Amino acid sequence: MVSFIRKRLQVFVSSTFSDLVQERQAAVEAILTAGHIPAGMELFTSGDESQMEVIKQWIDESDVYLVILAGRYGSVEPKTGKSYTQLEYEYALEKGKPLFACAINDAALENRVKAHGISVIETDNSQKLKDFRELVLSKTVRFWDDSKDIKISIGETLAHFSRRDDLNGWVRSQEEADMPALADEIARLSKENARLRSQVEGSRTEPSVDGLGFHELKAILENKGLLNVLIENRSTFAKNFTLNQLHLSPPSLNELLVLGVVERVSGATYCLTPAGRVFINRMEAKRLMSQDEQ
Repeated sequence: MVSFIRKRLQVFVSSTFSDLVQERQAAVEAILTAGHIPAGMELFTSGDESQMEVIKQWIDESDVYLVILAGRYGSVEPKTGKSYTQLEYEYALEKGKPLFACAINDAALENRVKAHGISVIETDNSQKLKDFRELVLSKTVRFWDDSKDIKISIGETLAHFSRRDDLNGWVRSQEEADMPALADEIARLSKENARLRSQVEGSRTEPSVDGLGFHELKAILENKGLLNVLIENRSTFAKNFTLNQLHLSPPSLNELLVLGVVERVSGATYCLTPAGRVFINRMEAKRLMSQDEQ
């Protein structure tokens, strides 16, 4: 911890969560190492208007706003149809907060997909993510390949912000606090928050179909041209059916069997698997929610 900084800036850190746990922690460590104070809402779950109001208060009280951007758009706020990350960014922009972004390079995102699968990229709101990314890239931005790049970018950018006279920051009182010990405690609590949040996210794991999550299965079915078949024939799939009842070829039926969406009952009769039924119900719920928003 540097000791010569007399004005310590409070930096609000915004990002999607589950795909950027390590990168967010790297940002917190970089802010502390630079002698400043990280702020964020790691323990809040998106979806509550009152929580968004609290987040706005934190942004109001912070000196600098930082967003870390990768391949996910994030949880969407129902009324606006925008992600909470984008709403935070736009609010900071509206309030004239000094802000900067750390955005992932395209090559680095491709490597993350190879390493972690499609869970690290947006499959539902790709156009919204593209538009948000264009907005972010029109302002101050640094690109990153890994956590080390994020730390370097934050250190260099905060060195510039700390010299600005218009940023008040936190000034040490006459009764000097034990700042190194306080910084260590903040870092420990931040790591603990990240660990607890990961546990919460893990406890909400959605039902899988032969190991495939909802978004993964949706992407595969779309690629094979089978998603619309499931949606259009939802009422038929809801009960036992035969191939003759559907506009479905034997190879397509075999694909659904292999994916674990349907199973054979007896002879030429088939039905949805329990996980397949959950998948179709979720698709129908998303369709109805989309209609309500319109």
